[in-house]
Formats: sequence, structure tokens, C-alpha cells
Amino acid sequence: MDTIQVSDFGRMWESAGEIAKGDYSRFKENGYLYTYPHLAFTTLFYSLVYRVSSGSIYAMKIVNLILSMVSALLVYLIANEISNRKKGLAFLVMAINAPFIFFNNILDSQNLAIPLFYGCVYIYLRVFKDKLNPLYLIVCGVLLSLGNLMRSVGPIFLIAILMHMILFTDYKGLRFKKKNRGNHSMKLMCLPLLLISMYLTTFLLNYAFIWTGVFQKATWETEGNLILYINAGFNHDSNGMWNQYDYDLLRDVGYDYEKAEIEAKRRLSERLEDKDKVMNLISSKYRTQWGAGDFGGLYWSTLELRSNPKSTNDMLVWFNYHFYFIQSFYSAIVLSILYKIYRLWHQNELDKEFIFGVILFIGFVCLHTLIEMQPRYGYIAMPMITALGISGIGTSFRKEGKI
Repeated sequence: MDTIQVSDFGRMWESAGEIAKGDYSRFKENGYLYTYPHLAFTTLFYSLVYRVSSGSIYAMKIVNLILSMVSALLVYLIANEISNRKKGLAFLVMAINAPFIFFNNILDSQNLAIPLFYGCVYIYLRVFKDKLNPLYLIVCGVLLSLGNLMRSVGPIFLIAILMHMILFTDYKGLRFKKKNRGNHSMKLMCLPLLLISMYLTTFLLNYAFIWTGVFQKATWETEGNLILYINAGFNHDSNGMWNQYDYDLLRDVGYDYEKAEIEAKRRLSERLEDKDKVMNLISSKYRTQWGAGDFGGLYWSTLELRSNPKSTNDMLVWFNYHFYFIQSFYSAIVLSILYKIYRLWHQNELDKEFIFGVILFIGFVCLHTLIEMQPRYGYIAMPMITALGISGIGTSFRKEGKI
């Protein structure tokens, strides 16, 4: 599908073209990648593809397709670890799951980050279940770092891993069971190594580009951008979504980050005064963020299609007509998760691997409750949502020993 890349997608691809030609002005002070440093490494990756393919956007879409197949494999593997049995259904679900189709057509950093983050999740679950040496947590740290450089949600995965390991480590086994004592203690001892490998990788890659003169600052130096995102996330008029008024704040103060931070805090303070409005906003944000089965993929992948008006219109009509199938499919996945939660509660069972996925999802809910929200931001959680849904299929039958 030949679509024009708009918004940040278009700016990143345009920047990638300039970088591929040796122009690094976007990294200079007040440049696009200086203002939004969290997009720097994704844009660098795009510039590599741009240079190799002579600027063909189709090449990047082929890369997205390959990465989505890797993601499908990881969902299959993760679903197996969560359910403790083979889940070949994972491939079928991924093949017909709308977001994994639509997002291949979009230059979204999540396409690059998902295989890295969920590769980390798979390795972590294997370590947690004593199927891999705890030293593999070092690999988890490297993958978390690379994923975070592509999409700045690494702390959500990191917190989920730390919480899960601390909550579900067998401390009695650590003290009394000599057989397992070494492995339990090794996992806890390797948690600092996970943190060290994550932050060391981030540090080395950043300063490699700073020392070569490409970057002007490290990607974690956001100059108060977080408070700007939180401020926009509580704009009642825009339902906590992107809006021009808050987007223009930095420009309106002449890119003075201190003034922007002060103004953002002032606006945020006013928006948090009415508690009832805040609670209604949070409820509305949750429904908008997690209620659409395509996570905005349909909108972004068909926006400004480069084709004749007749075929474009026919395609959009077809997509809109079939959207309720997409929504029904997503609803079935969510219901499968809820049913498994009910079964675990009803039978007083503790499925530790399943709970890890729930912790991770709750982390994403908390993040997008606070910051500026768009439906497409939730796509990064879709692999885990899918793995949890697949693990829930057949739960009752497995309990009865029928499958």
C-alpha cells in the first residue's frame, strides 16, 4: 500500500534522508531530533535503510514485515512459556490480528522496538522458570536498552521484571532447599547485572555518537519533555490526546525549556483542580487507549493514500465495513484473558508467568493514564495482550485434562 508518511513518521523519514546524505543538522540545537531525542536512534536506523535502498520507503516496509514475523514467533514462544504447552494457534492469531497487519505500513518506532522488548521477555521467562542460566539476564539488559533507544518504554518492562522476580522468588527455597538454593540466589544476584548491562549499553551507544559529533546531547536529556507530555495528558478539551495548544507551548516560549516547564506545571496544576473531571478524563482515556482493536492502525495506514480517488474510497469503505470484525476479534482476546483470570481466582491458583504479563499490561495502563495518549501508543502492549489471550484459550479444558 503506497501511503504518505505523515506526522512524526514523515518527519523521521525526511530526517533519515538528510542523515543518509551526511547532513546532521536535525541533531543541532532546537533541531527536530534535538528537541525529541528519543526518536534519534530510530531515525538513524531509518537512515541506514534509506541509504542502502536509495530512499525506497518500500524497503522500510519490508523490514517492518520481517520484524512482524519475528514478533509472531516471539508471541508463540511467550505463549508457550505462559501456558506451559504448545500454542501453535499463536501463529494463526498473529496472522489475522489487525494491528500486526496495519502497522507494517507505518514507519512507527514500535515496529523496531517490539522484537527487542519481547525477546527480552521471552529470555526472562525462561530464566524465571530455570530453563536458562540466570546470567542470561545480562542479555535481557542489552535488549531492554536497544528497545528503549527505539521506543522509550523500557522502564515499564524493567519495572515489571523487577517486581515479578522480587514478588515470586521462592525465598523459602532460597533458605531451606539446598537443591534450588543456588539457582534462586543466582537470579537475585544477576538482577543488578541486568540493570548494569541495560544502562551501560545505553551510555556507550549514546556517547559513541556524541564523540563522533553526530549527537549534541544524550537521548535521555529530554530537557523537561516528560512534564510536557504529562501536561498534555491531562488536557480535558482534547481527552488527554495530542493537541495543538500544548504542542505549541515550547515554540511559544522560544524553546526556553525552563519557561516551558514552568508553564506546563502551571497548566497541569489548573487541570488537576477538579477531581471529578480528572477521574472522568482517566476513564475516558482508558476506553480510548485500550478500546480500539486496531490501536489506530487502520487510520494511520490508510491516511492520505497515494492512489486514485475511486480505489482509495472503495478501500476505505471496505475497511470501515469490516472494522466490527476487527473489534470482535480483539474483544475475543480480551474475554479470553478475563476468563483465565476468573478461572485462576475461582480455583485459587497462582500462575506466575501469566501474572507477569498482567503486571506488564498494568504498567502500560499507568503510563498512558499519565502522559499524552493516542490509540497507536498501545500497540507496543499488543504482543503481550495476544500471548495472554492465547494462553487463556482452552484453560477450562486443560484443567479437566481434556487437552
